[in-house]
Amino acid sequence: MKKRIALIVAAALAATTVMTGCGSGNGQKATGAPAAESVAEGTAAEGTAAGGTAAERADAGKGQEVQESETADPMAAITDDGTKKTITYWHTFTEGARKDYIDEMVAEYMKEHPNVTINVEVYPWNVFTQKWTAGLAAGALPDVSSVNPDNLFAINQAGAVLPMNPLIDALGEDYFLGKPLENFTDGDTVLGIPYYLHSYVMWYRKDVLEEKNLPVPKNWDELLSTVTAVADPPNRYGFTIAMSKNDQMCAQLLSCFAKAEGAPLITENNKGNLTDPKVVKAIQLMADLYKAGSPEGSVNYGLSEQNDVFFQGKSTFAFGSGFHINGVKQNSPELLDKIAAVPFTGPDGENLGATTFVIGLMGWNQTKYPETVYDFIKFHFEKERYIDFLHLIPGGQLPATAEAANSAEFYDDETIQKFKTEIEYIQEGIEKGTFIGMDYGLTPAASALTSQGIIEECLQDIVLNGTPAEEAAKKANDKLNAAIEILME
Repeated sequence: MKKRIALIVAAALAATTVMTGCGSGNGQKATGAPAAESVAEGTAAEGTAAGGTAAERADAGKGQEVQESETADPMAAITDDGTKKTITYWHTFTEGARKDYIDEMVAEYMKEHPNVTINVEVYPWNVFTQKWTAGLAAGALPDVSSVNPDNLFAINQAGAVLPMNPLIDALGEDYFLGKPLENFTDGDTVLGIPYYLHSYVMWYRKDVLEEKNLPVPKNWDELLSTVTAVADPPNRYGFTIAMSKNDQMCAQLLSCFAKAEGAPLITENNKGNLTDPKVVKAIQLMADLYKAGSPEGSVNYGLSEQNDVFFQGKSTFAFGSGFHINGVKQNSPELLDKIAAVPFTGPDGENLGATTFVIGLMGWNQTKYPETVYDFIKFHFEKERYIDFLHLIPGGQLPATAEAANSAEFYDDETIQKFKTEIEYIQEGIEKGTFIGMDYGLTPAASALTSQGIIEECLQDIVLNGTPAEEAAKKANDKLNAAIEILME
């Protein structure tokens, strides 16, 4: 049991490295975006039936009036009896504009609910993980918090989640986008509410490809040949492959390639799938990309070093979410017109799936005031307020509600308009994607992919020791299954 808990917590801590790309240093606006007008554009189900992307549906809906709902406040069943209440809110928006935004939102909520006091505590992701694991034993937990997938799953395993089903029942099943909410659901229990969304795409330098008269690669052979052609170390690199065993960059990148070709890293029966020929081929591709054009020191790179190479204009290709827009904007604004992104593909150009990541909000089941927790979480998503929040990092924070995703107001932002195509690709990934290792639903087995450095060690074994990909994948799969066995006890 101790080993199992240690692995779960290690996975949650490992996830904090991914969150570095969602924190400071991402070119956030100094102030919130101007308030957007509240005009609903229909539910996600209606948008899907109408066809086209969310942006196209929003454009088509401009100027249309939406009838006011004849139903009462959907939260009417979650009543406030007016008694004095104090709740604690832990969040992880430690930097600049987002911290200020949350402070203002909390103050606004308390002004509207004078009987409610909200004590706010702000922690970076690694401290958040340490705080809740310590608080679990001490009985010192918040009532509501932000959360990422690995932490959410670990908290659920610890039995500390307040189910969000009453909130979903009150708001309606179509209030949130279906796939992200599904990814936060275990069986019939909604564990958390998606706050903003990512999926990973492949970023590239348009100017470098134009200089070499090269098209955007559409399959793995073209990607490898293009990386080889553009690499000119140390002046310019092709594709940075970060292999630090203290991070999870190889695992995330392998997930991107494998999902694109329809190959899970963990089977439906919670077994490692690294020896699947499709996965082995993806592992070999990553090793070849490293040899063709990655910085030599990238065997020890983590997320920040990997991103820096692209943000500073030294790498032609990179993988990441819409946060890359803001990273380039802050570090090398002169390159903002020179970057673009496309979805990941399989070896023959197929695009069957995507790797997603979600930042959510959750309640803790030790709270004395679940109704207040539900109402406060709902307060985050009131349209005008919510779009202001999303616009703090335009392109990086994509909407989780159908109302915002289908609204013209969300797209009424200079950066979002500039990268409209890239954002549509990311949204398409969100609609069909899943978390790493969770192709068949939430499972503790997925933690083994991100907490142990198994995939990173596999790649190091290939590029440093010359071990054949099939042999390295077999060793990695054995380690993965050993870790999964502990997690599934």
